Amino acid sequence: MKSFKSSAVLTIGLALAGICLIAAAKPAFKPIPYYAPEKSMEVQGVKLVYLEAGSGTPILFIHGFCGNAFNWSEVFGPLSKNYHVIVPDLPGYGKSGCLPQKEKQIMLWYADFLAEFLDKLGVKKAVVVGNSMGGSIAVWMAVRHPDKVDKLVLEDAAGLKGGKLGLFKGVAEMTPASQTISMIHAIFPTDPATEAKSPVSEQKRVEVSEARYNSDLAPCSSKIMKWSVVSMGKNVTEPVLGKIAAPTLIIWGSNDDLLPVATAEKFHAKIPGSRVEIIDGGVHTPMQWRPEAFIKVLEAFIQSP
Repeated sequence: MKSFKSSAVLTIGLALAGICLIAAAKPAFKPIPYYAPEKSMEVQGVKLVYLEAGSGTPILFIHGFCGNAFNWSEVFGPLSKNYHVIVPDLPGYGKSGCLPQKEKQIMLWYADFLAEFLDKLGVKKAVVVGNSMGGSIAVWMAVRHPDKVDKLVLEDAAGLKGGKLGLFKGVAEMTPASQTISMIHAIFPTDPATEAKSPVSEQKRVEVSEARYNSDLAPCSSKIMKWSVVSMGKNVTEPVLGKIAAPTLIIWGSNDDLLPVATAEKFHAKIPGSRVEIIDGGVHTPMQWRPEAFIKVLEAFIQSP
């Protein structure tokens, strides 16, 4: 996700929050294919779509807000040569189904959900890698399900109090669930010229997301995205970081303008024995913008004692 453009954009978001629109009937969701064969299973009554390849040490990749499996397409193939790579679409995102009822603490729910998913997949424990919102979920997995987390990797992770995500939470709380997608488009406008300069994985991520927002899944997605933002802002991870027992690597893009690189040190100071790696030139999703550097750092950590 790109950073807030200005206070004027926040004003637009708040204005949109007060507008009640009558949604026209939307077509069925028909996204483009993913880069690997798609699998699915039902977990807690929700259809979970995921990609899986390779063998060896399992790695669970958790995407961020507005994300999907395309966030990891740059690293999926190379890493699956040596590892068992698992890439799910979180419920409400990508191609997965929706939650049957409201989850106020959806970060915690996602953590429990993914732990159950690993059980059903027959994976006893995994290296858990979370980017942005996925980092917050990964923290909660390490705290609530330590037996499932072999090692923990937080990549440009959300979960600390304040900052731009705190402001985003404030806007989301005042926005009707039905208007969340409109709010996101106002705060993070899509610029075709900028998108054209993005990695192919990012262009495809946007394509799948926009297909979902313009389909019959829009109402469910809009609600879950609101719950996600509010939960990230309320269920902050800082008080529980000291409970993390798994070896932890904190990866950060040097040019992250949504969660500045100083945030990495805040996580590092709270997580016992953690280490930090800064990827030069990486933005909020280094695995997309600097995949070779990301893979090098991740593999070194996985192979370390």
